[in-house]
Amino acid sequence: MTQSTFAGHAFHERFKNGKASGNITLTDAHIQFHNEQGNVRFSLRGAQFKLGGASDRLLFISHPSHGDWNLYTSDLSILKHPALQNDPQVQQQVKKARNTKRLAWGIFGSVGALLVAVPLCIILFMDSITGVLAPHIPAEWETSLGETVFEQYTLGQEFLEQEDTDQLLTPLVQPLLDNIETDRYQYRFHISRDEQVNAFALPGGYIVINSGLILKADSAAEMLGVVAHEIAHVTEQHSVRNIMGTAGVYLTVNAMLGDMSGLMAVVADAAPFLINQSYSRGFESDADEKGLALLHRAAINPVGLVTFFEKLRALEQEKMQEIAGEDNSETVESTLQFLSTHPATDERIENLRQRIDALPHQRERDLQNEFDALKERVKLFVAEEDQT
Repeated sequence: MTQSTFAGHAFHERFKNGKASGNITLTDAHIQFHNEQGNVRFSLRGAQFKLGGASDRLLFISHPSHGDWNLYTSDLSILKHPALQNDPQVQQQVKKARNTKRLAWGIFGSVGALLVAVPLCIILFMDSITGVLAPHIPAEWETSLGETVFEQYTLGQEFLEQEDTDQLLTPLVQPLLDNIETDRYQYRFHISRDEQVNAFALPGGYIVINSGLILKADSAAEMLGVVAHEIAHVTEQHSVRNIMGTAGVYLTVNAMLGDMSGLMAVVADAAPFLINQSYSRGFESDADEKGLALLHRAAINPVGLVTFFEKLRALEQEKMQEIAGEDNSETVESTLQFLSTHPATDERIENLRQRIDALPHQRERDLQNEFDALKERVKLFVAEEDQT
């Protein structure tokens, strides 16, 4: 009998806060979770396996006979256990789990391909059509969607204590929040321990800022330029509109006639891809324009967004000159993930500068002390991981 043990976690009502860490032991016939607080053992036959979490880095295990128990592990070497390799039924589930993301992207791409065949007028005006339809989606539904995606993202991620985030980040973002022209959403900010220079927004007002972005910024204006841009993606509903634009003519026409159920189902099914999605050139330009306007209303120097883009582009070019090869290029792209989803072309930077030049001159806020305090706390937050 082959027996292997893996670090894992379990969800069950007997544990404090419903969750506990422990070990998952896998034999040829059974799966067992055990720790000091308790254990559960169920048959391998009938067990269900699903990949999930950020980038499908977690394996979730459940069994119909123990419906109140859910196990998961980040050690994907468990999939190499002979019991999973040799059991056709289990292997089929594992294979299906591995292919879920690829299949979903295939469906996503197929829908996009179908749009190519629709009448040219629909293609040309799709952004405008979704702009009319998206506001009819209930804000509560958007918020619930964003919460679901964020909760999935948090698995395997570490965040700065929310109390510290609220205390240090709120003085910086509050001027932006006070000048948003709609109260449709309640914004929630989180700081993730992630060296990638990136930030992203989810439907309903969930905004995640990586520690790498905060540490790369030299001023409050640079960080807040990115935050204002992400807020604009939320207010303009670019995430849901991005997916709605792939739904096809039939669902789009139905929505225009008052039946939004089909479009909402498409958005819900594509929720796992909202974290790393790229926006169209039109949506990026729209977020630039709305973000700059928000910065101006909040009396925050909008040049910070431009200087941050220029800084990342210079760093990207420097790294590309130092190393060569396709694999290394992918490494650079992952390191500068914000540029991979928000491409900063010369034309875009020049457009930003022209828009800034057209803004009326005004006295701007000095938030550097608040930003320095946040940056120092984030440095300690990152150092805590290095010491463990």
